[in-house]
Amino acid sequence: MSVETRYYPDIEQLSAAAAELVCRKSVQAVDEHGSFTMALSGGSTPSALYELLAQTPYSERIPWEKTYLFWGDERYVPTGHKDSNAAMALKTFVKKVPIHPGHICCIPTETPSPERAAENYEQELYRLFHVFAPVSKERNIPVFDLILLGMGPDGHTASLFPDSPVLEERERWVSAAPIPRLKPPLPRITLTFPVINAAGSVLFLISGAEKGRILKSILEDPQQARRMYPAARVQPSGELFYFISE
Repeated sequence: MSVETRYYPDIEQLSAAAAELVCRKSVQAVDEHGSFTMALSGGSTPSALYELLAQTPYSERIPWEKTYLFWGDERYVPTGHKDSNAAMALKTFVKKVPIHPGHICCIPTETPSPERAAENYEQELYRLFHVFAPVSKERNIPVFDLILLGMGPDGHTASLFPDSPVLEERERWVSAAPIPRLKPPLPRITLTFPVINAAGSVLFLISGAEKGRILKSILEDPQQARRMYPAARVQPSGELFYFISE
């Protein structure tokens, strides 16, 4: 694993740098194995990045016909709900680019339970990655080209929260997650660490002094940080990027 940390004075410059990285990784992935798979993040921090990706020049540089979009986690609400992670990305980015509708893989929350949603999404990942994208031969697990992640004020990432039993999941690719203490108090569905850490590249988008202090702890004492912050357990087999702004 290689680690690269970049600091930016504001979210605009961070987002522009992230857009450049997405473009570069998309072309690289298609050149190497014919497809580009990216898992999107929720929260407010990536919204500026998504808006850039829907605009020129970035939108013209990504091979959309070979691109597949997924989500790293979701709240158990309908896709159009104001608290849906997918809703924001669909509105600001995904519906504005020429990607095939069949390549947009939202977590299916129109299900009887979060557990069923997790099962259905895992089945969808299995189907798509065994046909169109790389799978780890050693562990038979999907290998995303790029996973976008954020970090919460408690050090959570995706819907992997401190003290959650999902942190110790080793078999499932996708899991339902208990209702967190943070708002909104909703059940979640999340990719698990085995999938996140199998990725070719993981990009953290981090904004704010409080989260910056957590990142400092992760970089300075990773062993201690892993016991406190789920984000510190993200250690992909490929590249790990931390982009941070004030």
